[in-house]
Amino acid sequence: MSALVLGFDGFDLDLVRELGPSRLPVLHRWMQEGAYAALESVKPPATLPNWATFLTGADPGTHGVFDFTTRRGYAVHFSGGTVRETPTIFARLDRMGVRTACLGFPGTYPPEPLSHGVFMSGWDAPVAFEADRTFVHPPALYDELTARFGAIRFDDVDEFHADREGFHDALPDVLVRRIARKVELARHLLETRSIEVFGLYFGESDTASHHLYSLHDPRSPRNPGRTTDGLARVYEALDRAAGELSAMMPGAEITIVSDHGSGGSSDVSLHLNAALAEAGLLAFREVRARSRLVSLAKDVALTWLPPKLRERIFRFGDALLPSWLESKARFGAIDFARTLAFSDELNYFPAIHLNLRGREPEGTVDPGERDAVILRVEAALRALRDPETGAPVVRAIHRREDLYEGPFVDRAPDLVVDLHLRDGYSYNLVPSDPASPRTFSRLEPAEYLGRKGRSMPGSHRSHGFFLAVGPRVEAVGECEATIADASATLLARLGVKPADDAAGRVLFEILGESLSLDAELPEATFAPKRAGNPSFLERRLRALGYVD
Repeated sequence: MSALVLGFDGFDLDLVRELGPSRLPVLHRWMQEGAYAALESVKPPATLPNWATFLTGADPGTHGVFDFTTRRGYAVHFSGGTVRETPTIFARLDRMGVRTACLGFPGTYPPEPLSHGVFMSGWDAPVAFEADRTFVHPPALYDELTARFGAIRFDDVDEFHADREGFHDALPDVLVRRIARKVELARHLLETRSIEVFGLYFGESDTASHHLYSLHDPRSPRNPGRTTDGLARVYEALDRAAGELSAMMPGAEITIVSDHGSGGSSDVSLHLNAALAEAGLLAFREVRARSRLVSLAKDVALTWLPPKLRERIFRFGDALLPSWLESKARFGAIDFARTLAFSDELNYFPAIHLNLRGREPEGTVDPGERDAVILRVEAALRALRDPETGAPVVRAIHRREDLYEGPFVDRAPDLVVDLHLRDGYSYNLVPSDPASPRTFSRLEPAEYLGRKGRSMPGSHRSHGFFLAVGPRVEAVGECEATIADASATLLARLGVKPADDAAGRVLFEILGESLSLDAELPEATFAPKRAGNPSFLERRLRALGYVD
């Protein structure tokens, strides 16, 4: 039995429906022939924990990946997937003798040393915009691919300059070419190797959604007064890619999965630390020139310096300087001696940390007071109202112990916050200004199209896209599924019983009655880890807009 696994980052079922079968004929035909779902992400709908859950089948509390960074005290360190504690299902299938290929998925650096297949790490690898031999296994494959296709690049444009004239008009062509190039790379591997389970990641749908959503949606409060078909063209290119790849693996079990969905951003921003300060839960330091210089230095380096010079700066001191800058940017304005709770204020990960005594360097909350302080935080957040509509801003507040299971739950923030949409559009989470802390602010028209490192017109949604079609899938149409279910069901379609600690369930309701799970998945072994050079990783994350 063979399988084709396609990862479409940020791919959204609502947009697939909107574009319809005339523009996405392959996907809509498969949706009729198999099963599909608005795939539920793990909370929050952030990239790394969701791909790690799909690739391992495990809960974030078990695989240990919650974000691109880890936090020790008030210091931020860039870790990517190097903290992952569980191997991928591709590696475990490899131990069963299955010939697999896992190509380009985030959170997979360093590459797992497969005995029967090939592995290429994704864009969280410790490189800037171009891969080197350390991110491909076997290493000789890197030489083979670069000789045939040229340098393996993650980005063909400088997304820090998305606010420059012409960027949004040029971006669709760049992304469509990149998709076609990946298809040709896959064709080469499938023609030169006997691969049974082939997994390939496409991040182009996420890039297009972040940058082009307001140009696609005339209702968007951030629409600049015109619309384009750029986002639709990228979805069309992925539809073509899916059809071409399936033709290379006739009879394969096909799975398409996204880590989260996508939608539009509003023109209203929420500042979580300012909200905590207003509730008496956080105190800012007196604003000093040094703090402003830190922010100014970052902005100048990331916006105005040429990429080569930017690279040298971020390499300096083996990432000590950039890690210090990021830590100061997030937390340098907070007076922790007078703070009970604080936030990273990450747009893709609304969350709250308690300033717990014994855990944090200047902790103020006794462990026995944790529940009482959480109740205060919850009350403050639930009291937030939109300044214009009066509608509640916070949909739900989750304690980490209620969301996750496993030995690494303590890596998660204490609270994960789920926000309401504002007339169908997400609030922008933006760092608070300690000089004039406001809980809410509004974007200026010049900021509507945004850029990486700033609020962008497209944002994540909690439900993405799942599609299963193949010999073992019944034509059931729409179903309900989580991203962990998609992983477990993929194994079942290969006749393999998921691990006992798998976070998801097999979707037997979409599978034929004759299915038998005769093979046992090997026990998880130590996942490969390597610190690498985190300065490279940080620079990559900045270019993707995940850190500011």
